[in-house]
Amino acid sequence: MSAFVSIFHRDGRPVDPARLASLAATLEPYGEDTATWCRGPLGVAVRHRRGARHAPIHTDEGSGRLAALAGHLHLADATEPATAAGLLAGSEAESGEGPAGARGSFALLLADPRRGRLHLQRDPLGKHGVFYALGPDLLLAASEPSALVAHPAVGDEIDEAAVARFLGFRFPAGEGSFHRAIRQLPPGHRLVVGDGEATVERCWRLRRLPALAGGGADELAAGLVTHLAQAVGDEIAGGDPRRVAISLSGGLDSTALAAVAPRGARAFSWTFADHPEADERRRVEAVARHLELPLTFVPGDGLEPLAGDFFDRFVHPESPYVNPFAALKCRLYATARDAGCEQVLVGDGGDALHAAREHWLRDLLAAREPGALGSLATTLRRAAGGDRFARRALGRLLPFDRLRRPLRRLLRRDPPPWLTAEGRAALPPSSLSPTLPPGPQRTRHELTAGVRHGELESEERRLFAYCGVERGNPFWSWPLVEWALRLPAHHLHRDGVDKPLVRHAFAGRLPASVLAARRGGLLGGVFLHGLDRRRDDLRRSVFESPRSDWPRWVRRDWLAPHLAATGTLTFAHTILWRVISYELWVRRRLGVGWP
Repeated sequence: MSAFVSIFHRDGRPVDPARLASLAATLEPYGEDTATWCRGPLGVAVRHRRGARHAPIHTDEGSGRLAALAGHLHLADATEPATAAGLLAGSEAESGEGPAGARGSFALLLADPRRGRLHLQRDPLGKHGVFYALGPDLLLAASEPSALVAHPAVGDEIDEAAVARFLGFRFPAGEGSFHRAIRQLPPGHRLVVGDGEATVERCWRLRRLPALAGGGADELAAGLVTHLAQAVGDEIAGGDPRRVAISLSGGLDSTALAAVAPRGARAFSWTFADHPEADERRRVEAVARHLELPLTFVPGDGLEPLAGDFFDRFVHPESPYVNPFAALKCRLYATARDAGCEQVLVGDGGDALHAAREHWLRDLLAAREPGALGSLATTLRRAAGGDRFARRALGRLLPFDRLRRPLRRLLRRDPPPWLTAEGRAALPPSSLSPTLPPGPQRTRHELTAGVRHGELESEERRLFAYCGVERGNPFWSWPLVEWALRLPAHHLHRDGVDKPLVRHAFAGRLPASVLAARRGGLLGGVFLHGLDRRRDDLRRSVFESPRSDWPRWVRRDWLAPHLAATGTLTFAHTILWRVISYELWVRRRLGVGWP
């Protein structure tokens, strides 16, 4: 785990080393050591953990050029991760365009201070955060907005459009932040500053590759296992498997990671005596026995949302994204760290990779496979019974977007009905990620490539850094994502069954009881219990307090019934938690405590 901060005076003024050190201090959770280079108009600092195998900053004394690398980067077909020294010696650095075909989780800075040129590049899927503030004579860039806000030239005024987007459950193309003065470099883009100009350029895009419709089920299953194993190898990056932990639940994503992980890796999982509906001990133990995987259980009771010192530990002043299970995750990650693990692999990107519920029926009918008409009849029956996924699948059979858009307006689905008039007015227009390929399948690409998931990646990195371990998200690997986008959607979801290809690919590799299960990661009851324990506090200090800010954005009459709702987790609880986490964030920014 590492993070960076950089100061570049475009007018040629020298950088103050003390100022650079003060900004780097805000990144302390990312590592005990700091590599710093400061000369003339450019200063760079990279925070990293002790024992890093390669120096994160390298300079060429002859030319004055510099390369700084935060995170890890693999060049195309390379088995070992790239180093700052190797990148500086490459032809891409000489041309100033950066490496092509790179994968991993990284932020790369290439600079030639003598020529007044700087190149800043973010990894293809945005696993590593890159924020920047650009003025006429100053460029500040960092992995975290907190490092930028610490500079006196950067204001901390909130961007109200970003607040409306957050509370409206909208997902951006990746260019904004919650501060007006701070931008976020989109995934797969580079910022080039030089010759008096500053431009943001796309340097990578998911490819539109031909569909894999001709492959048999066994061939496709083998392809999934191969790509997932390669993604795990990239995340471990040649490290010692004995220092790798897997956050293991009873679901298909984390168990698939365990099945392809190298021997020596260890598994950690939660148990819940107070919440038996969330306890997956039997499935987890079955996986561990099947794979001969060392397993450690971590008690999860008492770590519900808002439990204990939740406000002081997990609310960040620069972002309202607050993970409701932060305390729960932190105990597992800290346990893995204390057991000698340096990295924890998670299956967070799995659901985004397989998010094709809306498209499976259309793709199945187009492929004219046996049983397609029977699946259509089954979907019609399920839709008549109220199944929302079946209704979405039928909706995708409409031939043109121009027919769907008026229907959405007629049903008042846009804008979100829970926002106030002020919230709707501030809501920015929807946009897709610029890294998605053009064409009629862009919506499918957005779902599968996880534009929605990518925004949360940097927030999770912060939690991992707080716990002292490296985050590994193998499902968030662009070769794997591109391969999945070539699959017709009925291989990812079919007839109400999620992830049928995963179930086929890991038959024999995982216990039959896990592959046959229809639900995993059952933390909904834990979430509702956490809210119920603080219900009176929430009602008094958030929903009835005149100093609360959320009523500017969310309609009180829409939200009120869901505050009292218990028993079943619904989409309304997602909005309820966003209101709570937004209010937590506002209180932290104002220096007002939480009851």
